[in-house]
Amino acid sequence: MNHIEYFKLQAKNLLKDYKTRLFNPKDGFHEYNPKFFDITGIFDYLDLNDEKSDFKFTLMNAQHVIAQLAGFSKWDDLLKANPSELELAHLLYDNAHKISLDEWDMYISDAERMNHTKFNTETKLEIFKQVFLSSDRHRSDFVPYRIDLEQKWNTKPADIIEDNPLNYEDMYMELDEQERMAAIKDHQENGLGFPLEETVECLHCGERYKFKYVKAIRTKPQFRSDDDFDQIVCKNYPECNGSIIDLFPIKHKMKN
Repeated sequence: MNHIEYFKLQAKNLLKDYKTRLFNPKDGFHEYNPKFFDITGIFDYLDLNDEKSDFKFTLMNAQHVIAQLAGFSKWDDLLKANPSELELAHLLYDNAHKISLDEWDMYISDAERMNHTKFNTETKLEIFKQVFLSSDRHRSDFVPYRIDLEQKWNTKPADIIEDNPLNYEDMYMELDEQERMAAIKDHQENGLGFPLEETVECLHCGERYKFKYVKAIRTKPQFRSDDDFDQIVCKNYPECNGSIIDLFPIKHKMKN
């Protein structure tokens, strides 16, 4: 099933859930007995008032809603999307328990700001696969609107980080001490790093350490492009694929 057919199926399932709509005379509003979606939550999120006397919900309406849940403004935009855009939308839609659309947009905006660049769709897709698809430790701050994903959202993430499917050592080279410190200084001068003695925590492996122990890597020549830059990564690279945007300051002293 291709991406378009998959989203068409989602729209049909949403319409099926809507058709379970029954009026509750005791409470004075309609209720649903859905199998696939939190209908009430979706309508609240999209500001759709299903209690209006003239409210209608057709397959076309369901397709429009699914497009919005997949990150598009409307169904027609979804149909016109290129393969990479559709693949990314599909992955975001199926992993909403890990990260919501709003959280993803913020994550990418922060990464672009920190790296002084704008990512194309292919790069965003690769970032998602590396950071979110390869680990089950992520959980969104928001309950997803799909019932199956809500069940996953309520499940405690695995305690063991899954092996990353990409072999980073094939694509990147670790910088020597002089280049590592130069990369750290460059990030600090651009407001992207921390003081060397700052204690940080890596969201990927969970370890806390002083920022001065981070590693720095550079794309190997055979994979290099004009947009490449020296990257700050977790001290546990390559076993951990955490980057500088996954490091958060911990406001307490830590012994050497």
